[in-house]
Amino acid sequence: MATLTELLTSKIPPHSLEAERAVLGAILLERESLPKAVEILKPADFYKEGHRKIFATMIGLFERSEPVDLLTLSEELRRSGELDEVGGPAALASLVEDAATAAHLLSYAAIVREKSLLREMIQIATEVVRQGYEAKEDVDTLLDQAEQQIFQLSERRMQGTAIQVRTILKETFEYIERLYERKEHVTGLATGFDRLDKLTSGLQSSDFILVAGRPSMGKAQPRDARVRTLTGWKRMGDLRLGDALASVDGRRSLVSGIFPQGPTQVYRVTFSDGRSTECTGDHLWRVHYRGWREPRVLTTDRVAQMLRAKRYQHWLWIDLPSGQYRHSEVLPVDPWLLGCLLGDGNLSGSSLRFSTSEQEMLERVLERAGHGFVLHAAGGYDWRIVQAAGAHREGVAGVTPNTVMNALRDLGLWRIRSEEKFIPDIYLNASGEARLNLLRGLLDTDGWVERWGSVRFCSASERLAQNVAELVRSLGGWCSVRSKETTYSYRGQRKAGRRAFVCNIHHFNPRSILQLSVKRSRALSAPHRRRRPVFVSIEPTRVIDTQCISVTHPSGLYITDDYIVTHNTAFALNIAKYAGIELKKKVLVLSLEMSREQVVQRLLCAEARVDSHRVRTGYLEPKDWPRLTNAAGRLAEAPIFVDDTAGLTVLEARAKARRMKAEHGLDLVLIDYIQLMRGRGSMENRQQEISEISRALKAMAKELRVPVVGLSQLSRAVETRPTREHRPQLSDLRECVTGETLVVLGDGRRLPIHELVGTAPEVLAVSTDGKIIPAKSEKIWRVGVRPVFSLRLASGRVIRATDRHRLLAARGWETVGDLSVGDRVAIARRLPESAFPESWPDLRLALLGQLIGDGSYLNHQPLRYTTSSEANSRIVAGAAREE
Repeated sequence: MATLTELLTSKIPPHSLEAERAVLGAILLERESLPKAVEILKPADFYKEGHRKIFATMIGLFERSEPVDLLTLSEELRRSGELDEVGGPAALASLVEDAATAAHLLSYAAIVREKSLLREMIQIATEVVRQGYEAKEDVDTLLDQAEQQIFQLSERRMQGTAIQVRTILKETFEYIERLYERKEHVTGLATGFDRLDKLTSGLQSSDFILVAGRPSMGKAQPRDARVRTLTGWKRMGDLRLGDALASVDGRRSLVSGIFPQGPTQVYRVTFSDGRSTECTGDHLWRVHYRGWREPRVLTTDRVAQMLRAKRYQHWLWIDLPSGQYRHSEVLPVDPWLLGCLLGDGNLSGSSLRFSTSEQEMLERVLERAGHGFVLHAAGGYDWRIVQAAGAHREGVAGVTPNTVMNALRDLGLWRIRSEEKFIPDIYLNASGEARLNLLRGLLDTDGWVERWGSVRFCSASERLAQNVAELVRSLGGWCSVRSKETTYSYRGQRKAGRRAFVCNIHHFNPRSILQLSVKRSRALSAPHRRRRPVFVSIEPTRVIDTQCISVTHPSGLYITDDYIVTHNTAFALNIAKYAGIELKKKVLVLSLEMSREQVVQRLLCAEARVDSHRVRTGYLEPKDWPRLTNAAGRLAEAPIFVDDTAGLTVLEARAKARRMKAEHGLDLVLIDYIQLMRGRGSMENRQQEISEISRALKAMAKELRVPVVGLSQLSRAVETRPTREHRPQLSDLRECVTGETLVVLGDGRRLPIHELVGTAPEVLAVSTDGKIIPAKSEKIWRVGVRPVFSLRLASGRVIRATDRHRLLAARGWETVGDLSVGDRVAIARRLPESAFPESWPDLRLALLGQLIGDGSYLNHQPLRYTTSSEANSRIVAGAAREE
């Protein structure tokens, strides 16, 4: 029996050349057949390479509104140098001769598509088999990749028709009569935002509305502010694209954008438990208030203004993180045991000792110390942790070290007094479970539970107390630190003792942070009143360089100094919710950024008015369940449809919208967001692609007669204008290069782009198959001052561009901001000859080559040439005299 590899390699892939020829011939017979074919097929669906090129050329002619016939097709293929590759004029003529009729085009196209799908399935299956044998990825990743490839189908539909003015006038008067009868300010689709509806009269049919927001708006902090990553704290200014961050609920979160803001006034924001951070006035906070049904997103300036009113003082608070950061590292000492030793351990003697009167503690210490250790009584409540086999062993030279003592020594925790104790960074940055066990060890020793249920911790070390506060906050708790004076009696006299530092700890599950039975029994199962970080003060501090970041977490939240949660948000989904639930309008949400589950979760939380942070972390209150259940019922009845296909093209978006309109009806399309959409592959820069996407979305709105709302992000030019005028402009949607960047024109000339401002020249571009071809550019204009990146290749080539400028990389077109060190980018191996080449004599060319190789041309020095070849010296001397 043949093996799988032999079976896959010996078989000819499924195809039907007859059906492919029938499709191409039908299009040549009847040009109007092409839009029907585009709905079903793309060039890659054809098996024969020549047929692929013919169909791609047909689409190109159609997109330029040129006729698609035998003559234009032949000429276009000849101009691109592909005519001979497809078989020449005779092959094209045979397509027309063999085509009987265009009536059965859809049947022929269905056959071609079916064969293409079979080939794709075979290719994907082969790749899955190969990856399965190599086992370089985990099973979940392999399954995800396989599913993504198998179910990624593309549909293309484009059609339109011309209507006589008489018909349009009739429809217009009918529309005006309906408006007259209604007499309403909102004549379009209401958004649910009253002020916006009054300004726009609602979202009108056939309108393309761009909802543009500044990237990372509201997240500006000083470059020396700390941001919590998976492996520890990192300065804001040291963050890099792709850095993995700790998130509010433990889900994956990466830095997706970094945007310097320049010198800005910053403020110190302080909370009720002592934590604080610095940020700008327009920094966004997700703020709770006892009188609000749901949290609101407010700027620092707005919070400061509210704190001046007595009703808001001590009543505005923010979320707490969950503390579940998925990071693990091998720890030298068991976390609970380390907490126990930091609490009641003696780390300054010749042996490792700790004190306890609880038998349960003795058993747990012995268990956590590991095999090979025993406990020896050292008087009173003191115990030594020693090796069962002893330090001096038969047959072993020298002293066998105590591994726990060695680990403490490496951590800097040996031979230190009680007031010098601290928690090493490796433990503060450990996984959530490790940090929880460390806190349990500390509280099982030097912690206690008050009779009313509050948890306290006391230490003579201020550093350790602050570490405990950080530890509690990292686990989603609340902790304040205060100092107190201590006294003791000596020979009948009262004397002042060392200053002690007391941590007042509040946690949503108090019993979970204690393990000692006697203390757990005194702790509450749940606090009577949850302590939260309440805004206390907002004070200006300094003017300093600040920076924004964007993150991939669906909530836009990240964690900064003292585990303070900061926010970034949008409002477009509220429009979809209002239209679907309140107005019962058919809404299509094309989500390129979030999964459909994330979209629905946001809609559900917004409709139920339940804190989405509580939903994400699972800590729901009893009153939340009825709200969620009722909201789910209303949301289930709403005609809202969500499609989360990634990397959507405009043609695919149009096909999905047209299908929904035909099957269910359609009143609103929402796209989140257009920067993640793809244009045609022949676009050689992102500026042209954004223009094409915008035009196509407007055409889609007009064709479907529904409002299309596209979400977008603006460039950082908004933030860097010297006039401090931050109102967005259309040019802020563009991606740019610096003015001195050379552009290769179609005639071969190289000119700085700043010399081409105001023109739309023909330039050299990259075709879909990677060839350098001439193409007409769009109008070039200046957009002002923007932050730029300098991209340097190993060859020494350098280009300076904004973070959203696209370059052709190994994985396709990618933005500068998405590239990393080591990524490969494409360069042109050769360029077409200039239309106006300059002719040089042979001697001048020889002289230039020799001087480039062995010449010396320093400033303020004569030209010099050095060689050991007498023949070369004669050539250079002769050429120099002639030239």
